[in-house]
Amino acid sequence: MFAALAAKGHRVTRQRRVIVAEFARVGRYTTAQELHERLRTHHNAIGLATVYRTLEMLRDVGAATIQSHAKGEAAYLFCPIAHHHHAVCIKCGRVADVACRSVTPFERALSAELRFRPTQHRLEFFGTCARCS
Repeated sequence: MFAALAAKGHRVTRQRRVIVAEFARVGRYTTAQELHERLRTHHNAIGLATVYRTLEMLRDVGAATIQSHAKGEAAYLFCPIAHHHHAVCIKCGRVADVACRSVTPFERALSAELRFRPTQHRLEFFGTCARCS
């Protein structure tokens, strides 16, 4: 993922490495503000603007996805760059990555029935995880 950042011309600084490591540990959608709060305990020199820029850079290379947060701000989720989907726990908010295996037949049906040509898709499953069940 750092190679993908560098390939797009983004510098891979120590601060960005720290932000990415913490972001990857979160395991659920988080806002830039929430991530910044987590970082402040051990890395108070990292500014909120740096967190925002890093999250947007990750989104640019496909290592983060975004959704609206209940408070009206954007929430980000760390993702592997390979195409996948999400299983989101409605109780604790944890997100598990789900491999994309059986969407192709559905895309073919869309093409045949609606004459619709999909160029991309995103799928999220909502329910309760093993810990919360």
